[in-house]
Amino acid sequence: MAKVKDPLDLQVAFRFLRGLKRNNDRTWFHAHREAWDEHIRHGWEDMVTMLMLAGAQVDDRLAHADPRACLFRIANDTRFHKQRDPYKPWLSAWMSPGGKNGAFAGYYIHLAPGATHFSAGIYVPVKPALHALRSAFAEDGKDARAFDRILAARVMQPYLPLDTEPLRVTPRGFPKQHRRLPLIRARNYLVRRDVPDRELLDRGA
Repeated sequence: MAKVKDPLDLQVAFRFLRGLKRNNDRTWFHAHREAWDEHIRHGWEDMVTMLMLAGAQVDDRLAHADPRACLFRIANDTRFHKQRDPYKPWLSAWMSPGGKNGAFAGYYIHLAPGATHFSAGIYVPVKPALHALRSAFAEDGKDARAFDRILAARVMQPYLPLDTEPLRVTPRGFPKQHRRLPLIRARNYLVRRDVPDRELLDRGA
């Protein structure tokens, strides 16, 4: 079977992102604008579209999502953060029904030399959703026990913990002693896989 060509040339993208990291200013970016527009921006959008089409086979919510609404801009908003670099030296997207600004669980891709990773779950959920999740874990119902079995599976261990910055104290209204205390104190519920550059570039070779 013929190999399907990736829509984004990762060698070209990584070369551009390394240069941007070393020269994070508007002068450099505008001097390399043609490379961004012709070789990276559209290829990145096509890659995210391809990933969402594949993901829709197991999560049909993605079938109706707009890939363009899932892409984060490479330019930083510096209006209220004057010390912030003008650009992000990475490509990223949050693939979910509501796009990058939605409140739904989804899939995050972060593409950067030496720092590529994929995540899945819910990040900084809105207060009602976070309270509902914590309540489900505290009540010890059928869904919570099913979640226990998923987290205990050997295949899941490399992608845990779900939250690397949980609350130090138990949120008000929840028991201070509970076998799911890490889940009750969590602020995010995400699994994550780091991907070495070699793995990505060998795939695209």
